[in-house]
Amino acid sequence: MFQIPKNLVDRAITKDTLHRSGKRLLKEIAQAVGIPESDYALRSNKGGDGVMGEVVAHSDSLYLMLHVGSGSTLKVLYRTCTSKKDFSGGMNMYVNVSDLVSSTASERFIEKLKNLGNLSKRQNASHAA
Repeated sequence: MFQIPKNLVDRAITKDTLHRSGKRLLKEIAQAVGIPESDYALRSNKGGDGVMGEVVAHSDSLYLMLHVGSGSTLKVLYRTCTSKKDFSGGMNMYVNVSDLVSSTASERFIEKLKNLGNLSKRQNASHAA
């Protein structure tokens, strides 16, 4: 499973913390889902003044983005995609990072991502045929 870095659950998160610890978190999630490090792109967009930016892990079947949402809540946006060049993909879904602190919730989230990734791979294969 994966561990949520404690500094990501802190209400006073900084931009540097979001990007440094966010990359580590998304790597751990990708590993838990079973996506090899060579099969996804991990990138960070710090944005300008006044925004926190986002951290993204993007594979051929899943798109994960860690960002500060409304109400200053740290969230993971996740969706299916058809390739690493697909930036719109399937329907956006969200989970609050603070909701993933319990091992039960994080296990459920990983299972959901595995199922979504498998669905996306099947859909991609049927479109290619």
